[in-house]
Parts: sequence; C-alpha cells; structure tokens
Amino acid sequence: MKQRLPLLAFALVMAACVTQQNPDPSFTLSLSAVDGNLTLVQGEKKNITLHIERHGGFSEAVSLSLEKKGGGGLPSGVSYGFDPSVASGSNSTLSLEVSSGAPVGSYDLQIKGSASSKTQYAYLSLTVQEKPQPGSFSLTVNPSSRSLELPTSGSVTTTTEVGIVRNNFTDAVSLSLESSDGSALPAGISASFSPASSTADKSTLTLSVASTVQANTYSLRVKGTAGGTSKYAPFTLTLTAPPSPPPSGPANATLLRSYQWLQSSPEGDQPAVEAMFYRPRQFKSGVNIPDEEGHGSIDDAGAYQGWDVLTPPNGGKHGSVWQYSKPVFIRLTLNRDARLAVVWRADPSKVPNWLKNNWSEQGSVRIAGSDRRVFVKNFSAGQTVELGSVYDPGASISQNLETYWVLFGEKDGTPSPAPAQLGSPAAEPNKPCPQWVHDQYTTEVTMPNGSKRVLATWHPQVDPVYWCYFGHDHGSDPSLFKAGYKPAFGYIQDDLHTSGVLPEGHPGFKNYVWERDGYRWLFVHHFGTGAIGRVCRQFHSLQVAVANKSTGEIVADLHINTDFGPSTDNNTDLPLDATCPPEVPTPSQVANQSNGERKLHVYDGTQGSLNGYEPWRSDVPGNILGLNLGGLTFDTVNPITACKDPGCSSLMRIGTSTGETRLFAVATDPNGPALSIDASKAAATGEFYTDIYGKKLLSPSDPGAVRQYIKPGLRLEVRNERNTECFARDAFFMFYEGCALAADVPQAFMNIEGALSDKN
Repeated sequence: MKQRLPLLAFALVMAACVTQQNPDPSFTLSLSAVDGNLTLVQGEKKNITLHIERHGGFSEAVSLSLEKKGGGGLPSGVSYGFDPSVASGSNSTLSLEVSSGAPVGSYDLQIKGSASSKTQYAYLSLTVQEKPQPGSFSLTVNPSSRSLELPTSGSVTTTTEVGIVRNNFTDAVSLSLESSDGSALPAGISASFSPASSTADKSTLTLSVASTVQANTYSLRVKGTAGGTSKYAPFTLTLTAPPSPPPSGPANATLLRSYQWLQSSPEGDQPAVEAMFYRPRQFKSGVNIPDEEGHGSIDDAGAYQGWDVLTPPNGGKHGSVWQYSKPVFIRLTLNRDARLAVVWRADPSKVPNWLKNNWSEQGSVRIAGSDRRVFVKNFSAGQTVELGSVYDPGASISQNLETYWVLFGEKDGTPSPAPAQLGSPAAEPNKPCPQWVHDQYTTEVTMPNGSKRVLATWHPQVDPVYWCYFGHDHGSDPSLFKAGYKPAFGYIQDDLHTSGVLPEGHPGFKNYVWERDGYRWLFVHHFGTGAIGRVCRQFHSLQVAVANKSTGEIVADLHINTDFGPSTDNNTDLPLDATCPPEVPTPSQVANQSNGERKLHVYDGTQGSLNGYEPWRSDVPGNILGLNLGGLTFDTVNPITACKDPGCSSLMRIGTSTGETRLFAVATDPNGPALSIDASKAAATGEFYTDIYGKKLLSPSDPGAVRQYIKPGLRLEVRNERNTECFARDAFFMFYEGCALAADVPQAFMNIEGALSDKN
C-alpha cells in the first residue's frame, strides 16, 4: 500500500540525530534445563552444550573451568574437559565423566567463565548413580530434582523420567516413590508411574502436589523392586510458595484507574491524554505542581492535604481549537469508591451549571496566591465519571480561561495511603519504575513436555499501584480479549533469540485486541521500532488467538515464528544494504526467498525521508495451522528510529516519536487471500503440536514443540473495505475499534504522561 503522511499531530519532524547506544559489553553463561540436571551412571560420560551469550558487542575469548558450587575441587572420580576451553564463539562443549568408582550421590557444580575483569557462572546439578553388577539392575532419575511453585488452590503436576539400567537382567521392576528414609510421602504429595511395573528400560514418574503442602525442599527416593531386591535413586523436590499477586487489584491500586479528555478535532471529539498528569498524594501545601500556565504553586491545601491530584490541559486552546465549551471535557474511571473534589481555578463568579448544581461546595484552597472554590462529590468503584468544561455548552468564549484540578480522596474524605514497598529501591509516583515492580508481571505456562516456565506478560504503561513509569508499552490490555488472560511473551524461542544474536527484546511484544462477528481476536506480535534488531531479523513471533465474545471459549490459539521478509527502504522499496551477523541472512538474500516485507525509514538528508509509517507484512504460504495471514499489515504511525544510511550501520531518532501509535489492516481483495482460520485446512485439530514455524507436526516431547489449538469445524474469515485501518484511541486499554477508512482514522496521542522512551 502507498505510504502517506501521518495525520494531524503526527507529522514527523526530525528534531535530533541520536545514535542508539549499546549496553556495556558483557557476557552470560547458560545451560538448558535438561543439561543443568545431569544423572550419570558410574563409568558413564556425557557431552553437554554451554551457551555463551554476548551483549553490547562483547568479543573477548572466555576461559572456562568446572568446580564445586562456591569454589573448590571436583568430587572424587569426576573429570571434565571443554572444547574449546577458551571460547571465542557462542558455544562450548563440556565433556563430563564419572569413573566406575565415583561415590554415589548428588553434587552441585558451577561452570566458571572468565574474560578480562569479568567473571560469570552457570550452575548444574550432577547425580552419580550406581552401576549394576551382572544379573542386576539400578535406577536413574533424570532430572533428579524438580522445583515447583505451589498453586494458590488445587494442585500442580510435574514429570520426570526414571531409567532402569539393566545388566543381564530381564525381570519386571516395580516402581514407587517414598521419602529418603523409607517413610511414606508427605501428605498432599502423590506419585504415579507409567508403567508402574516395567520390563523396559524406563518409566515416567508423574508427581502431583496439592496447594496445602508446605513450601520446603523434600528429599525423596524412587524405589525399584524385582526378585526380592530393591534399588533406590535419590530425587529432590523443591516447593516454593506462590508469589504475592501483583498489587494491581482495587484494594491496592490508586483511586484513579484511567483518565482522558475529549479534544475537539476536524474528525469530531477524540479521546486524548496529552498535557494531563495524575500525581498520587501530592496535593500538599508548599508543593509546586507543574502547570502549562505556570500557576501551580499550592500555598494552602486546607482540608485536602495529601490527596491525589489530576491536572487537565490548561490554557484554552489545543491544536488551534478551543476546547472548553462542550458537555464532557474529562472522563475518568475509578478503581474503588472515592470522594472527588474539583478545585475551580477559572473565574470564581462563572462556575458552570454542571458543577454548581450537582456538586457540594466545601471550603477552599489557596493556589498561586488566590483562594479557589472546592466542590466535592462521592463516586463508586468502576463508575465512569464525566466532568464538564469551563463554560456551559453554547456559552460565549470570551477569554483564555484556566481549567480546574481534580482531587481524589478515600470515600470518607481521608487521603489515600501509600502502598507498601515490596522491593528496593522504592517505587515513586511519576518516576521510572524500579525493576522489581516490572518483575511482578509474569505468567506460568506449562510447556508441551510438561515443564513449567515463568514468562513475562502484559503490563500497562503506568503501574496502577505505584503510578511509576515502565518506559514502554505492550498495547491492548489482554483482559479485553478474555478476563484474566495473560499472554506469555517469549513462549516461542528460536536460536537467534536464545543465543542473544538477535534477541526478541521484551519491550517489542505488542498486543492488539479487536472484535469481529461476535469473536474477540488477539494478536501478540513482536514489533518494536526502537532497536536495530528489526533490520536483520526476518522471523518474529506471532500469536493469533480467538475467543467467542459471549461465552469466553477460546476457539483458536496459534503460535508461529512468521516470516516478515527483508527489511527495505520505505522510500525506494529496495532491500537495505545492511551487514548482519555471520549466521543471519542479509536483507538482499532474504528478498530472494520471501514475499514478506518490513519497510523502514532511511535518512537521505531530507525531512521527507522520515515521513510515513513503518508497515510490516508477513509472507503467507507454508504453514499447516489452517492460518492465512494474507493481507495482514501491522503499521507504526510514529516509529522511533530510522536508519542513518542504506547500510543501517546505526540508528537515529525521528523527532520525539515513541512508537506507541500502531494500526493494522487486513485483506480487501475479494478474490485474494483473507485473514482466516480454517480447521479443515489444518494438519490437525483440537490440541496439537508443531515446530516454531508451524510447518511440521511434532509430538509434545520433541525439542522445540509448540502447542497449537483449533476447535474442530472452526472457519473464520475477515475482509475489510479497501484502504481501511484498525485503530485504538484509549491509551490506557488500547482496544482496537472497528476499522475505518484510512483518511478518517483518528490518530490519538497514546503516550501517557510522556513517559515512553526510545526503547519502546
């Protein structure tokens, strides 16, 4: 589609050319979950892969060694070697061997990596098992330890594999699990084996743990009995208490949930958040609240000392349009019951009817040397509060009046208490959030092989408890798709992601929730415009989920690493002349094999080269999911960065863009491919498993298997009118509204309190 200039306030102007800074050069070491928990029989040797992730251009060789956890020599009978022992690349192979006389037991070890003044570690647990004598057997458990987070209710399960090592022994071995001293399992922990009596060389142990079990580390053992002989293999189960839920519920959150003001524009009133700030507990005597007119000094807060304060736009005109004579000027939603106070800052003799006829006047406060009348009213949790303008509708506008402030207290008129600090440093309102606040937003997923992973999930732009800023946004609130739904960012991981060569950075995961024909759709797309990884990374993760709006039933949940083709110059459509890492194809190479595209801005010395959107389109054919992404385009109205040259050796800022205004469009050609999900065209229906590209069926135990789901018989197809785009106007929740002609799409300001950064 032809690129057009952004509408209204989104004309992009190059204000500065800032090269993106790299983080400090460093490296980290890691092992896979399986390699981190090894079980070896006496006399056995095994090779495992150590991953060396390099960050910020770190290129030094890393010297590798193995020792006891905490330092010191290895246990008797344990030897090792690294290939290479001084690694310049991203991997090294650790050969670990236990002698036939190595003591049976479990050992905690650490891999040490050293380069210059930097030292990093990766940890592994080694269990040495007895080698059976002729005519006997022994047991192994792999992995020999599991860690589970206790559920808040019900139970949680995990599995591990029990190996039966036979030496000229063919009898069936009966298996059970008990405490390490031979006593029964603790109450609430149960075990089953499949098979429970095996003539083969393995069995699967499934553990079920109830929420009533105490968090602790339990020393257990698998018992195998055959021919009157019993053998044992140790197993450790660590149970951790469930984390405290993120303090985002009504009991802990700020009184105010969301706000907007209605801005007049040629397309009609549009929701807006620019020039508004919410400042919890900051209406205090002696405090100066930033204000467009410079009149924000609070001389005497009176009875409202310590209340929250919301400051709307001030000054009368925005975008050359008068704003202050409409029925609704400000719209608010509340997290819990609250008492609101309007501090009237305009002409005290011209209080509009919406305020003086429906609110109770209670005292005054003194701001910028003048006494200001205060009007109060109570409202209920969840209620939408609509406040009028400075003038009554239809009143003559004769001067550029100041607006009013809105104060928030508890329903009994007391200030809202400060939330408890759950980490350090303290989280402060209207400042960047410390990392511990961000780390509360996670979700646990069960992987196809039964293992548990805790992954990051959606969070709002502004934390609802501490009102601190995250600096990036993730688009639509997923509860609009289905109540309580939490998408798992990073569920699909490929080699480029996990190796750190071209990682899918956390800020780049974006949600789009919209509705069509009685179904709610959710796209979770990795799509940032601030980082340079988008230049060389051809494949990006995409989740497409669909739920029945009336019942909440999820009828499709598909995950795919989809092909967005080569990065091209948005002005010429030619592939970028970029230099990519050795293992990554260049845009020119990708162009020969893919019909997808990622159109990026390339600065040619003129302002015009920085205009227009950044659209991404996926290559369509080849998946076995019954999913057709034909014509689906993701579009950023205000991309953060542009390439400084056709080789995109570095990035530059595009004015003050922050990348949060995103659109999408779907197919329009009645004879061409549409956005569709068709169960009859999928390789399987119900729950099934594929590779990350959605091109090959796998079993759930296969490495890299991805869970897919399509309800049998499902067929959905979406087409829109030509030149339409789907858009969001509410910065707090970002529900994507019905698609409209591109020329009529309102381009709302979505950067809440100006808190988004160039990493969005």
